[in-house]
Order: sequence, then C-alpha cells, then structure tokens
Amino acid sequence: MFMKPNIIIILTDDLGYGDCSCYGQETWQTENIDKLAAEGIRFTDFYTTSPVCSPARASLLTGLNSGRCPIRELKDPYLPDDLMTIPKILKGKGYVSACIGKYGVGNGQPRDDALKKGFDYHYGYNSMQHAHNYFPPFLIEDGEKVMLRNRPPKNDIKQWDSGVGVAEEKIDYSPDFIEHKALKFIESNKYNPFFLYYCPTLPHANNEGGDSPDGMEVDTYGEFEHRDWSENEKGFARMIQRIDITVGRIVNKVKEVGIEDNTIIIFTSDNGPHNEGGHSVTKFNSTGGFRGYKRSLHEGGIRIPFIVKWPNKIRPGQVSDHIGYFPDIINTLCDITGANKVPYSDGISFVALLNGDNEKQEQHVYIYFEYMGQCAVRKGDWKFYRDSEGNESLYNLKEDRHEDEDIKEDNKTIFNQLKKYARAEHRDYDPFDLPPASKVKYSSK
Repeated sequence: MFMKPNIIIILTDDLGYGDCSCYGQETWQTENIDKLAAEGIRFTDFYTTSPVCSPARASLLTGLNSGRCPIRELKDPYLPDDLMTIPKILKGKGYVSACIGKYGVGNGQPRDDALKKGFDYHYGYNSMQHAHNYFPPFLIEDGEKVMLRNRPPKNDIKQWDSGVGVAEEKIDYSPDFIEHKALKFIESNKYNPFFLYYCPTLPHANNEGGDSPDGMEVDTYGEFEHRDWSENEKGFARMIQRIDITVGRIVNKVKEVGIEDNTIIIFTSDNGPHNEGGHSVTKFNSTGGFRGYKRSLHEGGIRIPFIVKWPNKIRPGQVSDHIGYFPDIINTLCDITGANKVPYSDGISFVALLNGDNEKQEQHVYIYFEYMGQCAVRKGDWKFYRDSEGNESLYNLKEDRHEDEDIKEDNKTIFNQLKKYARAEHRDYDPFDLPPASKVKYSSK
C-alpha cells in the first residue's frame, strides 16, 4: 500500500547561501541544518526565481517563473484565487495543509488570503510589511487578529491596525509563537498526510527599525552577547542560530511522533541575503562568495541553500550540482504524491534525482529570472545577465563564479542564444493562458 509522505517545507526569509556552516559559514555552526544535509541531499546550484520575497513565494506556490507569474515585483497585488497552488493540489490527494509563519504573497490581500489559496490553516503574518515586526501587537490566525502583549508607542495608531513598526514594550517574541504552532500542527496531524509550509521571518530585518538594534530584533543575543560586534550583527547571528534551533526541534518532533521515515523535509530560503537593518551582507560572507545580494539577479541574490531529507528514499550525505529552481518544487511534489503535474508549470520534477536515478533525471534547457528591469538566463555553466540600464553580459559560472568577466564578445553564439531565451520568457501575465484550478484534473494514483 502506498503511504503518502508528509511534506515539510522550511522557507527562511533572506537567508544567504553562505549563512549555514554546511555551505561554508565559518563564524558559527548550524549543527541541525548541517545534520539535515548529512542525512539527505544538499544542492549547490539551486535557485529562487526572484531576489525578493513576494514574487519568490508566489513562484514556489504556483510553479510559474518570474517571466510569467502575476507577481513579479513587491508592489504587485495578490494572486488570483483560481490559480493552482501546491496546497490545492495536495488537498486533492487527501492532505491537510498549513502555512505557519510569513505568508507574504502580494500586496493588499485579505487577511484570509492563505486560506483562499488552498491552506487549511494559517498562523503568523499575512502581509510582507507586518512580517518585519518581531514584537507585533498581533499575529493572524485564519484571517483573524490574535493579540499579543507587545505595545506600540502611544502615538503609533497605525501599528494597531497594520502591525507594521517597532514596539515600545516588547514581551512576546513572534518566532516563539510561530514555532509552537508548527510543532503543534505536526503533533495534531501525525495520523494523516500533511503539508507544513513553515515560513519563519528570520533573518529578515525589521526595516522600520532602521540601523538601530531594532533593525535586527531578537529576544536575546545569546552566546553572541559578548562578541566584539555591533548589536545589529549580534542580532543577525542570533537569528541564524534561532533558525537552526527550530530546525532541530522540528526534526525531533517528527521523530518523537513516529513519522520520521515517512516525512520529507525541504530546507531553503526565499532569496539571497539582505543588507538591511544595520547588518552588512559582507560581515559574515552571507553570499558565500557570490556577487550581489537581495534585489540583484547576480548569483548572490538568487542562488540559495536547498536541502532535502527523505529517509529510506534519499541516500544520505549527497551533494548535487543539479540546476534547479522554485518552479520545480510543485512538479516534484506531484510526482511524489501521485497527482498530475500542473500542465503550465515552468518547472521540471527532480524526483528521479531524489530516488537516486541520476541518469533518468530530466535537465533544464535553461532557467529564467527577471526583477525590476533586470533579467538573467542560466544554461549549464553559462549565464546571461541584463541590468536595469540595459547593459548585457555573459559569464561562465564554472570559471568565474563571481561574475567579474564579461565574455560575450568571444562567445557570440551562446550569448545570442541566451538573449533569445530571455526575450521569449518575458510575457505579460495572461490569466486566459492558464487553466483555472477547477479545470485541473488529478489522477487517483
């Protein structure tokens, strides 16, 4: 009898390629994340589709790349309700789904938008801006405010409505509450297949806090209290440590309730590292030696940590240079659960790779990115990049991982080919080009 595996996606917020020790971080150790990688497969060449949160999250949920997704910039409105998403697909296969943490898909969405997109339960933050605040006056649970004990400044009336800002009285640290709800969801659903989309806001800055310590809000600096760093950098390091601690607790909870062997855990980030909240992206080499960071389509802004653990399916201790990106996740989960693949997805399934059938693994012809006038195409080791001023470059990432040397003049054929791909991928969003969720059929496998 086929047992549908439980699925946990841990999507961190602005975690850089180089922030985990299994990806080269030397200032601290992320022991639980490293262990997850040692027990599964660590990808070296996996990508988000956008260097900022909302478009990236929309792409992950829908399987559409940033040349076709309705959300491509932070100002864009929320997803159409009838667009297919991962939780809608899994619901058709008997899964219970929860989004716990930062939903943050689009602008101006209703507070129950996560439920409209297929999740059975949502707790945490609904909007991107609200999610900046680590000591908010409230969080959102299934579209309703759940009040916390934090208090905004007396003259900050808007914060009571939007949750955006900096608290004057800080009591309840939101990551504690979000983690608790995630562990409770696992415990409550141990007897039926579930999809937990766990989205901590760490290590995103509270942008409303500016360069003060409020820009990197934490409960405590922990072991970093006496380091010879600014308070903001102590806060950043503590945020990474809190992510690692929570990963350990999630893994332990899965073991405790007896479902480890039938649970897939994916660990990743929505985009590259930030340079905000008084934190310097160069302080701890958060980009892992790549050029650029959040908001850039250079590698530092879009290449992300990506780890998958699936006991008895994935051979432990693997490192893969397979080129993949967020639109691949939806098709992979379809293959794993027996659902029909989304016919209009821009991704491929990498389930063959997870199963150890490397020779059968489909490869991308190319992958495409765009954001705020920039666009990029990767094909094998080659990368085409156009900046927001229209300047075009070609890089060989195998020989030039920092994208320093533009070699288009000596490689006109591949340059023109990738440029052609870029022109083809940028399209105006057309809802009539995508079948509504109600028209997508599922197999009963």
